[in-house]
Amino acid sequence: MRSKDFTTAQENEPVDLVRLKVRDLNLPNPTTENIYQKAEELGLKLCPVEVGPYYRLQYADQPTNEYLYIGMKQIADSGGDLSVFGLDRGDGGLWLDLVFERVAFRWWVCFSSPQVIL
Repeated sequence: MRSKDFTTAQENEPVDLVRLKVRDLNLPNPTTENIYQKAEELGLKLCPVEVGPYYRLQYADQPTNEYLYIGMKQIADSGGDLSVFGLDRGDGGLWLDLVFERVAFRWWVCFSSPQVIL
């Protein structure tokens, strides 16, 4: 969160989230770019970057071994790699990570929506 790219909104604003499994998007070779493009075709928008930390605080009952990534404008991590926030729960508990682009079919991805359409 020390990245210059991590900025927050001036005022609190509610955000409706939509969770999708990457494999359900039917993309032959999922990349961050084409996942975002498909989400846009579905009428979804990228989440504000602060959704990741806020959602981590709220999603206390996340199932073990579930990986959830925030569909957001990528921000540079400490090594300069473009990354997104990831929420996961493993043996060590709940985590909020900054995750370099690694797409897997089993992952969930969250986008914001003006209305829940799925």
